[in-house]
Amino acid sequence: MKYKLETIPVWDAFKENTECPICYLSEKAEERYLKFYLGSSVMNPETRVEVNRTGFCPEHFSGLLQMRSNHSLGLLTHTHLEKRMDLLQEHLQVLKKESSKLAGKSKLLSSKKLSSAIRGLEKHLVDHEESCMICTGITYTIQRYLYTIIHLWKTDGEFRDFFQKSKGFCFHHLPEVLNMAEEVLNPGKLSEFIEELIPIIEENNKRIEKEILWFTQKFDSKNFEKPWGTSEDAHYRTIQKLTGRTNNSIKR
Repeated sequence: MKYKLETIPVWDAFKENTECPICYLSEKAEERYLKFYLGSSVMNPETRVEVNRTGFCPEHFSGLLQMRSNHSLGLLTHTHLEKRMDLLQEHLQVLKKESSKLAGKSKLLSSKKLSSAIRGLEKHLVDHEESCMICTGITYTIQRYLYTIIHLWKTDGEFRDFFQKSKGFCFHHLPEVLNMAEEVLNPGKLSEFIEELIPIIEENNKRIEKEILWFTQKFDSKNFEKPWGTSEDAHYRTIQKLTGRTNNSIKR
């Protein structure tokens, strides 16, 4: 698969020196998509058709609400609701038809068709809840960033120095980095990349474990007057390292 290089955002992310540059890039991408779907795109017929059909996951509907662009969000949700009502009605009609066949029956009867109708409605609703244009957009964008990271590591000595001095990646994004490296690099370079990456991950895992330990110990009265050092926000950064959720996402 061909990917477009996105060097400037990747450089910016590594210069931030966060627990995971992919988390930083993902957060920035999410912010852009939230603004996009509440901006002038709301009046774009092609965008509206896709929003009506797909919509957003509960988390990103919540994010859209927090943008406080009520009129734009109202326009999106109204036409999306209309489309969802039409799709749901098809399942409701099947459910009603199969249910009516059991009306007035005094015995406990099983109906495979009724059960199938219930499962069909359930799947329809669950699938829609899991579909999200913003999630899809972020995934696509992050793939480009992952490619750029591997490309820069391979071709740019200055970037490679930044890479070696970084705090590595969170547990959530680490597999994605390795998958992209496997896709882009030849076996020899892949081995070199992994041998360089593992010490970075191990060193920073030990670092943050010490920081969260001191965070917990600071609540002991004998440590009240001792400096926090780098541990004051260690609980946020530890959760980010474990889950890929940034501070802003956790606080949201």
